[in-house]
Amino acid sequence: MHSKIRSLATDTVVYGVSTVLGRFLTFFLTPLYSNFLSASEIGDVAAIYAMIAFIGIVYSLGLEPAFMRFWKKDDEENNSSVFRTAFLGVAVLSLVPTACIMLFAQVISTSAVLQLEGTGASIVQIAALIPFFDALVLIPFLKLRIQRKPGQFAVMRLLSIVVNVVLNGLFLIGFGMHTEGVVLAGAVSSAVTFLIFIPSVRAVFSAQGGFIALIKPMLKYGLPTVPASLSSIIVQVADRPVLLMLTSSATVGMYQTNFRLALPLMMFVTVFEYAWKPFYLTHRDDADAKETFARVLTLFTVACGVIFLATSFFMPYVVRLPFVGGRFINPNFWPGLHIIPIIMLAYFFNGVFINVAAGLHISMKTIWLPVATGAAALLNIAATFLLVPRIDYVGAAWAKVVAYIGSVLVLFYFAQRIYPIKYNFKHVGIAVVTCGLLYLLVGILPKPSTPHFIASTLAIAVYGVLLAAAGVIGKSTINTLTGLLRR
Repeated sequence: MHSKIRSLATDTVVYGVSTVLGRFLTFFLTPLYSNFLSASEIGDVAAIYAMIAFIGIVYSLGLEPAFMRFWKKDDEENNSSVFRTAFLGVAVLSLVPTACIMLFAQVISTSAVLQLEGTGASIVQIAALIPFFDALVLIPFLKLRIQRKPGQFAVMRLLSIVVNVVLNGLFLIGFGMHTEGVVLAGAVSSAVTFLIFIPSVRAVFSAQGGFIALIKPMLKYGLPTVPASLSSIIVQVADRPVLLMLTSSATVGMYQTNFRLALPLMMFVTVFEYAWKPFYLTHRDDADAKETFARVLTLFTVACGVIFLATSFFMPYVVRLPFVGGRFINPNFWPGLHIIPIIMLAYFFNGVFINVAAGLHISMKTIWLPVATGAAALLNIAATFLLVPRIDYVGAAWAKVVAYIGSVLVLFYFAQRIYPIKYNFKHVGIAVVTCGLLYLLVGILPKPSTPHFIASTLAIAVYGVLLAAAGVIGKSTINTLTGLLRR
């Protein structure tokens, strides 16, 4: 079991290093925006990308998870047909909506969920290209993941991010552009990524057969995941348009800027998911599969605790660092720093959801995913409408926590009846409680200050010592981590 966990950890590290580098570059967009865009303009950008996230789900119609499930490890002929079917399906599905968005750009730009002024129609037309090109590279990227080629995957992702960040800097600082510059940078970077993938997808058009025979069963498997994916996106980004309707674009800008500062934990959950899906699909037939999956949840919780403490403790120091245009984060946005731990708590429960969902994918009972994520979406919208009028954008942050907890509870109920796993909730609970107590104790100290900085550093070390003393992490875990560092 330990060797398989090391394999998962190795892939996670490869994905993680590239994602850390990519997110590190993307992270600079937050201070860039805070210093060169107004809070209202940041709110506009957040609303636009929230809409893009929804559109991306519609473009794939579940062919993404279907591609991974229909892929067979040692059947090259089958895999070629599966790739061709998924790619052509996504390409066709994305053309019509893109054309409609272009045609009705003026109406969309003035809708309640965007509220763009001036050149809003042209901004929407440019933005329509982002999900279109992202859809065209969706299956090629998945192919790299399922073939366990994290290195190539990482290089391609990094290239797109580098282009995007560089163009953002050029358009905002060099050309003095605003919202339109951010959207244009996103469209160009997505197009560049697709152009680089053209040689690898060229074979799709030379291959014969497979599409008609495969598209129906693939859609049959994938379509039930669309409501789940859509509900998941609602939980992730619906707070922005709802917040915009209830408050103002400036409030959304404050929320969005500080929301992005919870990046370290979001980044870890993301890279874990990249490695987790291929891992549990590959090892689903192993004799000790369920024992391995249970242990992964415990280790995932421990890792989240370290990241939560480090980010919560040291972000007040990071935002004060010098940056182009002033501080790393414009002081106007500092009053919103207190939502960062709340957002990270939501990300943790999102990660628990990802862990537990493995059983439904393995047993091909994905029909229950929409139930769990649908409940989360309803909870998120209801809690946002309930809490925002009372506690402003902090309510949107807590609404996200409520939604993810709800999704985990519902999913766990169904998953344990279909694919029962004996998770060690005692160890998971010890890790969560220990992390929470240390956070509260250090939080008593004024920050930023020397006593707070010293206590923060010690608290992270104490966290590891206490978990080792409680038996949550042991010699095997330490050996696994040591082996990874040696590699």
